[in-house]
Amino acid sequence: MTASAGYDPRRSTGYRIEQLAGAFDRVRDPADWQAPVWAVIVADERPLIEKAVLWFTESEPVFERVPGSEELLVVKAPGYRQGAGERKASH
Repeated sequence: MTASAGYDPRRSTGYRIEQLAGAFDRVRDPADWQAPVWAVIVADERPLIEKAVLWFTESEPVFERVPGSEELLVVKAPGYRQGAGERKASH
């Protein structure tokens, strides 16, 4: 069996859509879901947040430690408009 041409293993998450949506809601801009992502999260949430941001924005999130904290991370991503939205507009 061969994989479909549309298959992207980065988008295979292992999470239910409800989990992804809830995680994305915690990090997205509340006024504009397509805007760049910038949020502080607990480090344990990284796997789910990483998949959620990729799923909804098709942009790769970057994680950085919050100075002086072992348990907090800043997550940043270009967002949908600069991720998937830009690629779709150029086709």
